[in-house]
Amino acid sequence: MFGRIINKNQKSTTIFKDGKRHTLLFKSKYNTGDIIDSQDTLLTQCKNPEPLKKLTQTYDYYNKKLSFIEEIKEFLKNRGYREVLTKKLKREIIKEPNINYIKTPYGYLASSPELELKKLLCLGFDKLFELNFAYRDDLEDNLHRKEFLILEWYRALASPEDINKELIELIKHLNGGNTISYNGLLVNLDKIEYITYRELFSKYLSINIESVDTSRLKVEFGVEGTEDRLEILDAIFSLHIQKHLGVKHPTVVYNFPKERAALAKVSGGWALRYELYIATLELSNCYLEETDAKIIKNRFKTLDKPFLRALEFGMPPTSGIAVGVDRLFMLLNNLNTIEEPQW
Repeated sequence: MFGRIINKNQKSTTIFKDGKRHTLLFKSKYNTGDIIDSQDTLLTQCKNPEPLKKLTQTYDYYNKKLSFIEEIKEFLKNRGYREVLTKKLKREIIKEPNINYIKTPYGYLASSPELELKKLLCLGFDKLFELNFAYRDDLEDNLHRKEFLILEWYRALASPEDINKELIELIKHLNGGNTISYNGLLVNLDKIEYITYRELFSKYLSINIESVDTSRLKVEFGVEGTEDRLEILDAIFSLHIQKHLGVKHPTVVYNFPKERAALAKVSGGWALRYELYIATLELSNCYLEETDAKIIKNRFKTLDKPFLRALEFGMPPTSGIAVGVDRLFMLLNNLNTIEEPQW
């Protein structure tokens, strides 16, 4: 038995190990914070006792998060998904206009494992997932970090509705029930509302995004720093619509403007993207995946050539999803930031 001294009196010493307190029936001759064994042998002298103030809370945070990650993996493996690890330093990428990539002298840090997983789908794997770090040069706040945990899974011959249903099942499993309580909201997971991007503007702001003058909207809603139509709409969405989403039950927003398709299929002039919101938080982004190499080649200026060759080899009809693991952990533990405890 060994552990860190967290308290002692004239008759006993309390040590902390594996998240539990253990009492040793002697007064240690060492100081609070030191690590000793059951014979009062000093194993490590503590020279920075400050973390003792939040030792239990910090330990509990990481213990919960590690268990959370293990549960996610177990859930997907039990449903036939195979876990993979893909490279995070890439020589070539597909540059999506709304993603801020981090470039190093040795290549780009992966903003997601998407392309590498799709290469494997082209080889005949049909159910894959990865839970790992991704990197984007975003401004950091309570919901964004330059390095963050992302979960992506892909299933051949599945629809976006299938994948979103699977995500809700995962969230119920992690939550241990059908109701989420977060920031004063009670969200019933047994119902999913599907609504289009266009319908949301009509419902909450009486705006027809297909005919409205976005320069007028920019002035009306005080949007600064851009003249781009889609960026103006996105800013209005974030400030005036998102607060209504997922407040009673999960909301899936779909059919985004075609310019926001990224690697999703486009149908009827709309991108077949599906974003899930719970308690106003955006948690995931699901695509009906575009499998035509020619379309992808025409859509992007900067291309990942090995990915294009894989698509030309052939990828089956597939749906996939990316989930912000840190946000999901924050939601289910009623936290107000994705930031981890600091030393």
